[in-house]
Amino acid sequence: MKDKLSRILNILVILLMVISVVIAVIFYLGTGQFASDAEFSVQIDVLGGRLDTFLNWAIILTIGTALAAILFPILGMVTDPKNSKKTLIMVASMVIVVLVAYGVASDAIPHFNGYQKFFYDDITMDPNQFSKYVDAGLWTMYILSGLSLLSIVYYEVGKLLK
Repeated sequence: MKDKLSRILNILVILLMVISVVIAVIFYLGTGQFASDAEFSVQIDVLGGRLDTFLNWAIILTIGTALAAILFPILGMVTDPKNSKKTLIMVASMVIVVLVAYGVASDAIPHFNGYQKFFYDDITMDPNQFSKYVDAGLWTMYILSGLSLLSIVYYEVGKLLK
């Protein structure tokens, strides 16, 4: 059963990679159809449909990855209840990291050259709240990166001491 599932998943991954490469090649071949100093409107006329396809494929891959990241641990918890404790601990620790990052995040809008172009008249979210979400995402990345570096150092020091 596991060999069959593994074979199916390998074929699916190869198929997704082939589709991704074909879409990327089609997109990048279109960039040679205009001069490098062509106006933006000319570039959009040439690449508009290809760019839509490229971005839609990226959205499909992102949604598929998110669904897999959510569904496979749930499936693993159902099929092997003994290991569900480890999964729940990992989910809880991730929630704690995100909450800590959100608590540390600032809602101040950074002022840098050109920052005004990021805000539009028809904005539906408070810019300060949006800034807090972005800052929380950055802090989450910093915390997880720091923890991964610490785990690498811990593992290497442990190997040296053995």
